[in-house]
Amino acid sequence: MKTRLLLALALICVFGIAYPGIAADKVVELKFSTAVPATSHWHIGADAFVKMIEERTGGRYKIRIFSSDELSGGNQVVGIQMLQQGSTDLHMHDALLWSNFNRKIATPAFPFLLSSIEEVDAVMEGKGGEAIKELVSQSGAVCLGLGEAGYRQIVNKKLPIKSPEDLKGLKLRVPGIAMYVDLFKILGADPIAMNQSEVYTSLQQGAIDGSENTLDLLITQNTLEVVKFITLWNYSYDPVIFTASEKLWNSLSDEDKKIFKAAGEEAMAIQKAEKRKLDAQYIEKVKKEYGLDVTELSAEQIQAFKDAAAPIYTQYKDVISPELFEVFGYTFK
Repeated sequence: MKTRLLLALALICVFGIAYPGIAADKVVELKFSTAVPATSHWHIGADAFVKMIEERTGGRYKIRIFSSDELSGGNQVVGIQMLQQGSTDLHMHDALLWSNFNRKIATPAFPFLLSSIEEVDAVMEGKGGEAIKELVSQSGAVCLGLGEAGYRQIVNKKLPIKSPEDLKGLKLRVPGIAMYVDLFKILGADPIAMNQSEVYTSLQQGAIDGSENTLDLLITQNTLEVVKFITLWNYSYDPVIFTASEKLWNSLSDEDKKIFKAAGEEAMAIQKAEKRKLDAQYIEKVKKEYGLDVTELSAEQIQAFKDAAAPIYTQYKDVISPELFEVFGYTFK
């Protein structure tokens, strides 16, 4: 008996094999991928999560963050696929890219749907947020929390955009999301689906006239250096979705699942709060440092865009479902 016990202890020391009743200290290394540069406010949440997990598990987990979908060579769709396959353990991406796997996940980003931060919080901290988490779980991952990329704005090189007519014929980069392509066609623009990494050069060379994105990414990806006009229209709200792979989740003990879930929720709450503090700084930065022509729309001007965009809801009524649209505040007449 003594010989067997000594052999078991030796195996643990050499190979890290754990036997019932004998604890083995083992550090689990995890890969955490994000879709944005390390300078983005998304990383406020990512860094907070890493710190919480390492502290709350006594260092049993060591997490390395990879920014800009480095692990998938910058391919954002492949980045999510790697999470679904368990090649990466944790991932932070927005609702728009997740809609490549379930189009309903893009619901909060529909045009002029969540028109204020108050509406955002009422919906995303209630039934809307729960609906998104469930849709993500149906798409091969576990949602640990919801953060905020924020409202998307529009920039271009040609003219101030103050009315739907100003969009006519503009070649605009949009994410590779069917809803955005369809929306800007409805608005009369010429939408071109393109990776964000191509936008700067495409604007320089005249392949596109403009683009749309959150202020954070317009700044950190240098888009504002090669445009002349920006319209602050808050036309589309984009949540950040923080996920764990099912492979990782299923490997966690019940206690560690609680730790990961609580840390995920807290980290994304921190990210969202810090992002909102930065918003005012971003707007001031845009106005003072880039020399852009800045247009801020009135309620009447926004209503004109909202009316012009209304057909997108009818077009996607069956894709999203009237019931889900209603959860986010849109009711068909």
